Amino acid sequence: MNVFVVFGTRPEAIKLAPIINTLKENCFNVKVIATGQHYDLVKHVLEFFQIDADFLNCMNSDLLENSVYMINSLKKVLQEHKPDCVIVQGDTLSCYIGAYTSFLSKIPVLHVEAGLRSHDKFSPFPEEMFRMLTDRLSDVLFAPTKKAVENLLKEGFPKDRIVLTGNTVVDAIYMAIKYLDRESVKKQLEELIQKDISAFDGIVFITSHRRENIGEPIKNIRDAVNELAKKYTHLLFIWSLHKNPLVRKSVLEDFTTQADNLVILEPLTYPQTVYLLEKSLIIISDSGGIQEEACTLKKPLLITRNVSERMEVVDVGLGKVVGTDNRNIVREFENIYRNLEYYQNLAFENPYGDGKASERIKNFLLCDKVKNFILNYERDYKEILDECVKVNSIDSAYQS
Repeated sequence: MNVFVVFGTRPEAIKLAPIINTLKENCFNVKVIATGQHYDLVKHVLEFFQIDADFLNCMNSDLLENSVYMINSLKKVLQEHKPDCVIVQGDTLSCYIGAYTSFLSKIPVLHVEAGLRSHDKFSPFPEEMFRMLTDRLSDVLFAPTKKAVENLLKEGFPKDRIVLTGNTVVDAIYMAIKYLDRESVKKQLEELIQKDISAFDGIVFITSHRRENIGEPIKNIRDAVNELAKKYTHLLFIWSLHKNPLVRKSVLEDFTTQADNLVILEPLTYPQTVYLLEKSLIIISDSGGIQEEACTLKKPLLITRNVSERMEVVDVGLGKVVGTDNRNIVREFENIYRNLEYYQNLAFENPYGDGKASERIKNFLLCDKVKNFILNYERDYKEILDECVKVNSIDSAYQS
């Protein structure tokens, strides 16, 4: 079976890497297309997971203009190679355009991480609409959690097209932890920050990049982090700065009294990020992927957003949605820090899965009915896939 995998950003590459490698190991002919938004960051991820990709040059920061570039570029590639199916992931422009272009080419679309909802079309923007539109264009929905399955069923998606796989981010981080050279990464980071990490009692890791937070919200987050760093001088605060020029301006503009133990770094590699996530006492972030990674690594997390589509980390008691008010961020950080032992001893089953999502996706694609449906798509696109779904879902109880 000829499978196309399309992505553009680093989070997509991380979450799709385990699927790509699993399919390749099981005799699928996989072609990887990177649309180009995060060229350098994606390249590091692909090198870590030993994956080759063809890069398109779709790097315009204007979403409308980049949509045109992406459609034209993907159209040519799809027409040239004629894949049997296309796999997309998540809620980015590359995910949506990958699904849209494939649909217009009458190629079956398989959506990894389907069914996430914040129920607010402007938060996160534009991701909430991208994932909803991608779900509607898709033929198979690989849902990461039971909440995602429930969302899809409420919206009327057929049960025989929803596979509860768990989130592939768990697969990725388990692989990364297994192969992580911690001493080497520690040395790299210490060279970047010009500080001895071991001299501090712990690390606080910070990221922020959401479009709805650009401007005053990110400045509020920055001021809260800076205030905390000045108060907790025995902790090392490390902020991985996003490449988006507007994000960078929001963080760096008029920032003249930066605490000595707050370090703002250029975007980190995936191994460096995993190291900091693993070593952190507390994480502060508006990233969706980091919400899942923090839950997997059992790290307390302040979610600097007003709403989240990944409430599972909140439900298990590890995450808090704190918004972007600097007083609230400081207050909630101090609440967590005072109760670190409680968070470190929290016991729960990871709602994002067991690290075997890629295997379930592979096994689903090997199911005879699924293969027939994909290879005879225009004739059999209404095929009932109930048996294949039940066998390859984490818990088939929701199918009854």
